Amino acid sequence: MTDSAPNQAILKGSKMLTQVRMVFIMLTLFILVLLSLLLRLVFFLFPRHLFLRFNVRFIIYPFSRLLMWIVGVKLVVEGKMPSSQHLVVSNHQGILDSLLHMAISPCMVISNMLVRNMKVIGSVMELLGFVFVDRSRRMSIVELLQPATSMITQSKVNMSFFPEGKSNDGVELLPFHAPFFKIAIDSGSGVQPIAFRWTHANGHELSKEQRITFTYLVQHGSIVQHLSNLLGLRKKRLVVKVLTPISASEIAEKNWTRKEVSQQSEDLIRRTLEDDTIW
Repeated sequence: MTDSAPNQAILKGSKMLTQVRMVFIMLTLFILVLLSLLLRLVFFLFPRHLFLRFNVRFIIYPFSRLLMWIVGVKLVVEGKMPSSQHLVVSNHQGILDSLLHMAISPCMVISNMLVRNMKVIGSVMELLGFVFVDRSRRMSIVELLQPATSMITQSKVNMSFFPEGKSNDGVELLPFHAPFFKIAIDSGSGVQPIAFRWTHANGHELSKEQRITFTYLVQHGSIVQHLSNLLGLRKKRLVVKVLTPISASEIAEKNWTRKEVSQQSEDLIRRTLEDDTIW
């Protein structure tokens, strides 16, 4: 696919609809942050993991579902998500993926430091308990593993990340990176693979080429322009398939390494994405 081809395949959204949705998003985020701050005050003298547990379950999770609705996404989840102490992994296509993970189960997301550096959004995400990693620094990954392991064990909520490390084009799954799977092994947690695909926008089924609409690439312009365009799209449909979980007992019994757990997860997700008949 040439550089110009992706731009031609990108669907265009309504600027007026973008503005309306942005107003409601900002209002919702304001209420979300206010409630989180109040909860943090309530739990000021308690261990941080208790704040994270209640914040994720009773504020972030329901508000994420609300935000998906405001953004205009019809979310179709096939299967049952675990509600606690699982490492959730999936394919990674764009900037709405973290919101998706938080909207389908009580979940803390390991996000890229590039997101943390975004004005307003990054600060809000940090306040809400997001975990950030600089993938360009190997030590940053190592430094994160122990706190993340303790967090998933103590807070009793799910933790998620995107093993590809960066967004794909909506068609081809990128190879998985194994380091963060160590969190599941060290914490005695199961791994829940999920696969998702954007299937409709603007009232029409998406072609394979049009899936690039939901992927941010530098040649598409600024990330703000990309998000604005997504908000302006009507009747977006996102299908999520909850795949067979990899249990903590299976990992322990087979003495799998992080690379073997990573490969098992990648194989499950890849087979699902490649089977066009089930979408």
